[in-house]
Amino acid sequence: MRRALVMAVGTIGLLVGSCASAVAVTVPKPKTKHFSEVEAGVMLSSSGLRFEDVYRIKRSPDGEGAAIRDGVFAGTTFPVSGTDTVTSNYKDGRQTATESFTLGTPQLDGVGAITGHGRCTGGTDVHQLEKCSYTFRGTYDLVTSVFKITLSGTDSRVTGG
Repeated sequence: MRRALVMAVGTIGLLVGSCASAVAVTVPKPKTKHFSEVEAGVMLSSSGLRFEDVYRIKRSPDGEGAAIRDGVFAGTTFPVSGTDTVTSNYKDGRQTATESFTLGTPQLDGVGAITGHGRCTGGTDVHQLEKCSYTFRGTYDLVTSVFKITLSGTDSRVTGG
């Protein structure tokens, strides 16, 4: 009886161990790929050095979407730098990122260059475990408050099991 009990417990342990290793083997690995994204937006509001922008994501690996940037300028004279947090919404989930940027001195027509870089910080659905880093460049217009930027970088996420 005692021998049968020891064998039964040993068999259960073996089965549990086999199941655990089978689960560990089937965990999908993240895939890294290069990406680019095109956005156009407008400044919604500003108060002191704080601002809020809204963007239409025209082209990205996740399709079209919308983004909101909340940020702060580090000064009041050009070139001016700043930081923001961006929340991008796609049909496959929400992505969050932090960015640093510089607005170059505008030309006489009010158009200037914008450059910067960012990193993904989380999200929902397929973006929950996403890691990315990117740079961006484009233009801003002081007269119309319109921004046009193109992001390019690398993206790493779990794509399936």
